[in-house]
Amino acid sequence: MNTTNSSSTATATSLYIFFIESSVMNYVTINALICSELIGLLGIVANIINIFNFKRQGFQDGVNVTLFSLALCDTGALLAQQLSNILISPWVGEYDLFMLKSHLFVLTFYVNGYFIRVSGVLTSFLTLERCLCVVWPLKVKRVLTTRTAIVVNTVTASVFILYFVPPFSVTTIDWMLVPTLNKSILALQFKGNRHSVMTIYYFIADQFVPYATILLLILCTITIITKLRSKLKWRQSTSSAGGGASGSVTNKEGKVVTMLINISVIFIICLLPQSTLNTAMGFVPGLKVDGVYFNIFKLCYSFTSLLETVNCSVSILVYYKMSTKYRQEFWTLFHPLTCFKNLSLRFF
Repeated sequence: MNTTNSSSTATATSLYIFFIESSVMNYVTINALICSELIGLLGIVANIINIFNFKRQGFQDGVNVTLFSLALCDTGALLAQQLSNILISPWVGEYDLFMLKSHLFVLTFYVNGYFIRVSGVLTSFLTLERCLCVVWPLKVKRVLTTRTAIVVNTVTASVFILYFVPPFSVTTIDWMLVPTLNKSILALQFKGNRHSVMTIYYFIADQFVPYATILLLILCTITIITKLRSKLKWRQSTSSAGGGASGSVTNKEGKVVTMLINISVIFIICLLPQSTLNTAMGFVPGLKVDGVYFNIFKLCYSFTSLLETVNCSVSILVYYKMSTKYRQEFWTLFHPLTCFKNLSLRFF
């Protein structure tokens, strides 16, 4: 009987190693080391363009302040994501690093999480600002000034520094001897109160904050769409038959409604899976860095991180499509290159 149980356990273990380990390596290679890296590099360039573009537009408008901050957050998130992708690569060995790569991955994971959460809150603030401007346009403009936007952005980035406090308060970094490498290497040492502290931390940082952000975004977007549609119906009912102005206004506001829906869908689709994975990690301890299911976490993370990379990288397309001023500054920014291209065409 014991022999049968042992053989069954060995078979299950071999199947787990065959399917999970091979899947992790294949999907990590495709998602993290190819797709995410390429999209991330393009996204970093795109966000640098966004930073220069909004700087050239100036910060007289509070919206530009928040969009500038979002570009900075997306750049930081993508840089941390690029390093995380390299660390989960099967071709990067422990011997090549100064720290256990799974533990170094945890550090970059939290850095990426910080920028993602700040970016999410700022996106919700921007949507809330637009919502209030649509509902109470005259009253809100007196309160939501450029100074207000600067204060909100600064306070948000400062408060979320607390995101690093709980996980690093229950860990220390010390040297650990790795016999297989025949060397000492830095590693995270977990304290005894880790589980009690991290249980509360996961509830606040990985459940309450992300889901509250997404919920606020959905509510504000629905309010904006409902309000704009009611205004459209009112203008259509009061406009004279054959009036061209009403048609142009209807078309313009219809594009705004469509763009707001696109922004919300991109944000929710790209960030909700990672929030769900973080929630699962809070309920299943085996998904953590020293858990028995950490390979499953890496497999899922290769997909969710790819979506986060897409979310941080496609903002330039949204801005270019929705803002005439952005398009003008974009081409002005590359005006020397355009002139050089035109001269080359004329010369040849």
